Formats: sequence, C-alpha cells, structure tokens
Amino acid sequence: MYSKTDKRRLYWLIDQYLANNIDEREFCDEYYYCYDLELDYSTLNETEKKAFNDLSMIASRFSEFDEDHQNLTNGFYTTEQLKQKVIQTKKKLGITSPL
Repeated sequence: MYSKTDKRRLYWLIDQYLANNIDEREFCDEYYYCYDLELDYSTLNETEKKAFNDLSMIASRFSEFDEDHQNLTNGFYTTEQLKQKVIQTKKKLGITSPL
C-alpha cells in the first residue's frame, strides 16, 4: 500500500474499490484523506488533476443513506453514481491493471 501523500494510492484505492476489497464509505473516506488532505497536487499531470478532482466532487457528497437522498434531492450521490464515476475515472486515466 502507498502513503497518503503518494498519488499511486489514488490508483490503488480505485482498484481496491472496483475489486470489492473496500466498500463505498471506506473508499470515500480514504480518498478524502489522500486527495483532499495529504496529496501534493504538483505531482499530478493535467489529466490526473481533472479526473481526480471530478471524482473528489462525487466522493465528497456520497451517502449510503436513503434518508439523505429523500430529504435533500440532488444533494448527495448514490452508490451507483459513485461506482459509475470511479469506472469513468479509471477509463480516463487508462488504468488497466493494479499498480
């Protein structure tokens, strides 16, 4: 596993989530700790900056609770929306196999 300051951790998290080794909540929490708090953005290329930032917007507003979606429509993203964004991010970044 990679440190939270290493961009390879983001790639690893994507692979772990899509392989069902971690759930949505753990993915979002770990993604936040790495991308939003620890990562040195200067290590990212332009494609990574855009893709990881877009994924961060979804992950930061993910909720597994139906009540959240009922009480604040369009306020939170669902499990399916998160998964689709992770898949889309993987494709954008050309991730073909685990690091």
